[in-house]
Amino acid sequence: MQARQYEELFRKNMVVTMDSLKLETGQPRESILRDLKGVGYYSSYNARGKFYTLANTPVFDDFGLWKHHGAYFSIRRTLLDTAEYLVNISDAGRTHDELRRVLGIGIQNSLRQLTTVGKIARRQVGGQYVYFGIEDVDAQFERRNAIPIKPAVRRAVKAPSSKGYPDMDPALVIDILVAVLRGHEEDSAAYTHLHQAGSKVTEEQVTMVLRYFDIGKKNSPAQNWN
Repeated sequence: MQARQYEELFRKNMVVTMDSLKLETGQPRESILRDLKGVGYYSSYNARGKFYTLANTPVFDDFGLWKHHGAYFSIRRTLLDTAEYLVNISDAGRTHDELRRVLGIGIQNSLRQLTTVGKIARRQVGGQYVYFGIEDVDAQFERRNAIPIKPAVRRAVKAPSSKGYPDMDPALVIDILVAVLRGHEEDSAAYTHLHQAGSKVTEEQVTMVLRYFDIGKKNSPAQNWN
């Protein structure tokens, strides 16, 4: 297929899956990837690279990330390169939770790989592991140690009978909370994950549950990481 034909396909949907492309083009995966390479494209760093978009589509944020309805892309393309970059540019290292909040997914395996091959360093600070850039580990470690450790605050668990509890099937509430535990903390990401898994939950119900349990970011990544 010619470049303009792919551009027309992606004009309908900015992000598509390989299955959709095979259905639309009638070509095998290898041929599609060869054509996309000529056009320029990104594959998602989440969902095992399931999603695709043209190279001129993403509007990347300050961290080089772009998220669209549950599909996450990085200007550095791979999750390993992205995680390494985010750790290296940090002022005082990053914990896994800090990285997960920005990337939108858990990356324990990626951090383990990067640490094993010596691309980042890991040290324990205040009872938790912090990851540091290999070239600036001592300076980052010193700055991390200078950050006051906030005492843990135990959030009260609201009973199902509490006022304002979502008026919906408890099984759906559980499904939504399980999606959150798997790293889908944003409304759109949780809804997309559940929808793809065959759940009948609506996006409004997802938002209702996440707001009730006070889940999700209130600030932008840039605000959280100053």
